[in-house]
Amino acid sequence: MQTNAADAVERVQSRRARQRPAASRSEQGVTQRAVRVALVVEAAGGGVAVHIADIVRGLRARGGFEIHLVVPLGARFDSAIVADDVLAQCDTVHRLPMLRSVGASDITAFASLFKCLRRIQPDIVHSHSSKAGALARLCFGPWKQVYTPHAVYTLNPYLPPGQRRFYGLVEGFLGRLRSDRIIAVSVDEADHLRDALRIPAARIETIFNGVRAPSLLPALEARAALGLPGNAVVVGFVGRLDFQKGVDRLIRVAQNLLDRGLHNVIFVVMGPGDFMAAAGVTADAIPDNVRVLGLVPHAGRYFSAFDIFALPSRYEGFPYVVLEAMAANVPMVSTRVSGAAELIDAEQMGFVVSNEDDTTVFAEATAALAEDPMMREHMSLNCERAAGRFSAAGMVERTADLYKRLLKESH
Repeated sequence: MQTNAADAVERVQSRRARQRPAASRSEQGVTQRAVRVALVVEAAGGGVAVHIADIVRGLRARGGFEIHLVVPLGARFDSAIVADDVLAQCDTVHRLPMLRSVGASDITAFASLFKCLRRIQPDIVHSHSSKAGALARLCFGPWKQVYTPHAVYTLNPYLPPGQRRFYGLVEGFLGRLRSDRIIAVSVDEADHLRDALRIPAARIETIFNGVRAPSLLPALEARAALGLPGNAVVVGFVGRLDFQKGVDRLIRVAQNLLDRGLHNVIFVVMGPGDFMAAAGVTADAIPDNVRVLGLVPHAGRYFSAFDIFALPSRYEGFPYVVLEAMAANVPMVSTRVSGAAELIDAEQMGFVVSNEDDTTVFAEATAALAEDPMMREHMSLNCERAAGRFSAAGMVERTADLYKRLLKESH
């Protein structure tokens, strides 16, 4: 596939897009036509994909917005975004050569993106995650720059010192000089942006992620579809199978519960990636109480199969899976990571344990929940009460309000 920007553009509803009036920077012009938003994303998978899909659907439902989606070529354009109902609601979709790794290819990516944005002439450029955020904010133009890191990279406690300094300098420079607003998805992330990266508080906006009401299967039907017994206590994990998500920790927790004699507890692992590499074990070393299902389409439908949700991550921004578990009324055990810890603690929806590779305390908390159905029921009710305050519609409303406030500030 060619990576030339002109050849890497897919137009969706292009007739409607061509009929739009040309962009104007006058206040009267913006109020008389739709606000033109370019959503730029490189890491187009997992929670970011869900977030983008919610923004596209939400802005289209509100009306008054043109939506132009800029995404990478190839496999990193995740199926959660590719869904027909999402693309059909975009005015245009542009596929550009963007890679996650830093290298010489970024020059081509920058040139393609800058040319694309000059063609779109947006009022707002809203970039998502580190790579798209850096490339988009280096594109100078009359548009407003909004950036959502979705867990700014310097939150990673395992970054080597040299990389931490480099990425901290990049994020700090772009945050202070090339961002009209940075959207933090949790209070912890906002504090990190302000205190560690020295980005002025006035440039930081905290907008919590939100989740749509789930389309859950009945519990027994979900378990049957996943090949799980109806009478087991099921601990669910849904996420990328990699080091950040703590898959190796989860395996040690599962082994701990086996060693405790809790043979009725089953751990279910769902998500894309290399499980063996992430778990750090060979096939014959996987505990007998672990079921590895890999990537399951529409995984959110199966949260009803879980009695407990496990989040052993090493770092996060505000993980969507916590919101999905909350919406499905599933109590949680989580490491103390951004977003998840503050929500679970505040709403008493589960246990939060120290973020460390010694999984003893994580296993103790999981065992306590597994052995106490009344405690699980109490936390499940707390999930139900909290769910209404973290809706996708609310997230979109606050994001749209930010766009409009930024445009007013320029007049």
